Amino acid sequence: MTETVDVIVVGAGHNGLISAAYLAKAGLKVKVVEAYPTPGGMTSTTEVEEMPGHKVNDASIQPSLFRTTTIMKDLQLEERYGLKMKVIDPVHLQLNYDGSSLGLWRDAQKTADELAHWSRKDARELLELYRVVHAAVEIGVPMMQTNPVRPDIKQILKATKATLKHRGELLAIGRWMRCTQIEALEDSFESDPIKACLLIGLPFMSYDSDLSGWSMIYMGIITKYGVAMFEGGTGELPAALIRLIEDHGGSVQCGTPVEELVVRGGRVVGVRTDDGEELYARRGVLTAFSPKKVLRDLLPAGTLPPALERRVRHIPTRSRGFADMKLDVLCRGRIRMDRIEKWRGDGLDCRLPANGYHAYEEVVAAQAACKRGEVPAHVPGLMQISTALPSNRHFAPEGHDVAWFWSGLTPSDPKVGWDAARAEIARTVISQSDHFYEGIEELDVYHRVRLLPDIEERHFALDGSVYHVDPLITRFGPLKPAAGFAGYSTPVPGLFLTGSGTHPVAGISGMPGQNAARTMLKLFRREDKKGTAAHAVEEARHWDRVVEADESGALPEPVR
Repeated sequence: MTETVDVIVVGAGHNGLISAAYLAKAGLKVKVVEAYPTPGGMTSTTEVEEMPGHKVNDASIQPSLFRTTTIMKDLQLEERYGLKMKVIDPVHLQLNYDGSSLGLWRDAQKTADELAHWSRKDARELLELYRVVHAAVEIGVPMMQTNPVRPDIKQILKATKATLKHRGELLAIGRWMRCTQIEALEDSFESDPIKACLLIGLPFMSYDSDLSGWSMIYMGIITKYGVAMFEGGTGELPAALIRLIEDHGGSVQCGTPVEELVVRGGRVVGVRTDDGEELYARRGVLTAFSPKKVLRDLLPAGTLPPALERRVRHIPTRSRGFADMKLDVLCRGRIRMDRIEKWRGDGLDCRLPANGYHAYEEVVAAQAACKRGEVPAHVPGLMQISTALPSNRHFAPEGHDVAWFWSGLTPSDPKVGWDAARAEIARTVISQSDHFYEGIEELDVYHRVRLLPDIEERHFALDGSVYHVDPLITRFGPLKPAAGFAGYSTPVPGLFLTGSGTHPVAGISGMPGQNAARTMLKLFRREDKKGTAAHAVEEARHWDRVVEADESGALPEPVR
């Protein structure tokens, strides 16, 4: 069986679908193939097989950087396809054992006012940090929303204008970004709630690594753009994108693992699925999952020159010593947060934000334990009650709750083995969270833990890396996923990359998908002007014709 379209997108996560939506809207015939039986990747909402009538958000829940983009407007996702977001404010609470809590509000002054309960000095320091971080956001975001090796002139001008506007903050930005995350926190703050809060949710690099301080740029996103949840579940995002793609003549085919990229004459012209089906693309193939797996395992051997093959092998996907995990807890009743809500006295539903509840030193110790291969005595992370959002009540039978917990601090190679680690981590999280999420331990009727190998299996993420490339500062921009492979196009004509492993970041940002589609459309227009697209079209249509590579075996130069 064969089929020919303009573009094949491999992977129906939100970045792949966003790229497909832009391409389809531009008039190209697009086909998306997804290995898993349902679409969405890390933005999927699925029913729990073992507990019919219960749904969970499989991974991500909060779009933050997504709100900085024009994706919703460009694709008319709300107006035409019914996608709605609710801003969660505060986005996080730091829960303390004595029942007190600190909210991270969109209004920086409101957060500072709460922080003054513990330290007036810290409240002043927080506002100063926000001033510096806001400047960094204004400078940085335009460069996130463009190709990192061939940036759009408009985005360069925006970044330049912001740099000039905030030139007084440049020294402070540099000082903050080049230090360790621990140093940045301890230099600025003395009280535990704010230090713990800014550590728990941002375990991208080792806390004691130089340049890890950059991660606190997230604080600027919170206040400038707000952080939201998709009403009805995270899976509403891929569902809306699929409706758009199908409206424009495209299709999405799930349960279709791709086994190999089809290469003719040094150009990628299609894919071969695990059941032998061959799909061909006139203009290109875009992959939207782990770039290391794509370039190392799906490209036929010898397609890349040896130097580039070595570079691909060394893309870091398991270098940090700690890894992500996901815990779902299905409850036969309502979880309460009476102690926390009584202390606050402001009527806030404390179940709705994604909350942390560990002390600063417990978080630092947890990361160190993970690096030793130990399950930490405390597993810091963020917990959120999915059914607290009114539009998500269908996640469970009436009167029941579903809890979502995510941690970036579990061992990547546990000494006790994966089965023992799963059991110990579930027991630790559920029992310790019960002090804050009252009743969760007693109400637990089913829970599921996904550690590194489970995330790898479920999300086709090499080494269980939800980032696809370890989020080291040295792997950003033109070095992500590796030198020579940034910029969404690759040294192999016809092959394009998007997803969390490409510029700029992971999480629900949509930027890699938007940037990749724009890059492809620009390239296609250049090919059309030069008449170089005809060869690619002919190649794909006559896929059975043997095309000899030149004697040197070198790759043809890609069209730029």
